[in-house]
Amino acid sequence: MPIATLYIEEIKAIMRGRFAWLGAAVVLLALGGLATAATQDTWLDGYGIMAYGLVPLAFLPMAAAMIAGPRANRFVEQVFTSPVERRDWLAARLLVLVSVAACYYLALMPMMMVYTAHVGVPLLLHRFLLWTPGILAASICAGVLIGVLFIGRSIAAPAATGMGVLLVYAALIPLQELLVAQGNGAARSGHIALASPAVLLKNALGFTLVAASIPSSTTATWGSLVVFTIGTLALAAWVFLRAQGVETWEASARQRMTIALAIAALAAFPALFADTNYDSAAPRPTNAPPARGVFSRNGPNLALVRPGAPIPFRCCSPILNREEWQYGTDQQTERDLLLLLPVETTAHISNLHIHVAGENGLEVTAEPQALAEAERHLETHTYLNDSGPADASGHRVVDGFVVRIPVRLDPRKPWDLGGNRYPLAVTATYDLAEDTQPYTFSSRGAIDAGVAGAAGEMALAASILPLICLGAAFRRWRRTR
Repeated sequence: MPIATLYIEEIKAIMRGRFAWLGAAVVLLALGGLATAATQDTWLDGYGIMAYGLVPLAFLPMAAAMIAGPRANRFVEQVFTSPVERRDWLAARLLVLVSVAACYYLALMPMMMVYTAHVGVPLLLHRFLLWTPGILAASICAGVLIGVLFIGRSIAAPAATGMGVLLVYAALIPLQELLVAQGNGAARSGHIALASPAVLLKNALGFTLVAASIPSSTTATWGSLVVFTIGTLALAAWVFLRAQGVETWEASARQRMTIALAIAALAAFPALFADTNYDSAAPRPTNAPPARGVFSRNGPNLALVRPGAPIPFRCCSPILNREEWQYGTDQQTERDLLLLLPVETTAHISNLHIHVAGENGLEVTAEPQALAEAERHLETHTYLNDSGPADASGHRVVDGFVVRIPVRLDPRKPWDLGGNRYPLAVTATYDLAEDTQPYTFSSRGAIDAGVAGAAGEMALAASILPLICLGAAFRRWRRTR
């Protein structure tokens, strides 16, 4: 009952803060804005790593400040001189932190539901949903330990220390990915990267963000994670309940040495004992199919323009619709596909046959008459600054032939809200009057597509909770002005 009463009062105190509701609205709006912007490319990679991986680490300095704050404003002195047990107050404070973390986790659900409604739950999102609670728990435990170690009259020191530890933990994530990608995951620097609980939990869950390898065994990794989390929280409780007084430290020299050694052991234990046998291939993080042969040094001899439009000035990008807004998935888009043949206009082309095919869920329908009578509707184009396609001898074409093919594009089966790149392959065979040998020409490109209306749905889902928080902030302002 004392813990429940203290917990309720602490929750009320947080909500009575002058800018509590407004701050929550700003944070949620910032995350929602990132979510909406990230849908223009890959939502899961861009927004997911930020919201599910990096922001939960921010609970570390926040927990440190919330634990150290009552000592800074002398509130603890009043609590400890009243009939309230220290352990009850600390337990209630921990429950408040856990409740705030749970609210943050729930705040991610509306945007995640929009994503899963269109795409489903790929492996990376499934791991993110498990990764975030673990990071939140480890961050809170580490933040509580930092908070109880500072008993001064300011929260600047614990907050700054927590921020510094946060930056170290966050920086070790890309460092570990880079080391594993280079085959140095088991080196000394690879062991040091395991000091971050985010890296430790990522290895334990068996997924990566960039690297292609994961540890073959995770028993020692899980054990190290449990030792770090429980050990950090236990040490914080012991320091708060046994080594400190109401106003000052009351620890003996032996206790101080024990605290220092315990902190060093907790920081070094994962780096010394966690698994680093990166011998297993990482599972595919998403349902994205491979797009082989799309990106090359010279670029494709293809261009995609609106019906009747000329060749774009900047030609030609492997992403054929880079200059346009991404096409909507499950929506038909009519464009002209321009095939830049590596043939000078001085030559005579005959028996021109063209085949256009989409891959990975892209359905391409070309106008039959344009394919059947392609050589009758050849266009010419003058290329500037050696920008033309290379012919069979390697020379750049200056005045070349262009084939215009009206096509209907229908991208299906998206694997993300945005940034779905569907390969498109074009093969052409033709004869030249001056040569009896038939020629074969092929080129590949891709189109960028996204779920139609996903940005609006994401913005709507992301604005629900911020609007509630803004309403609560406005109501509180009306009552207290």
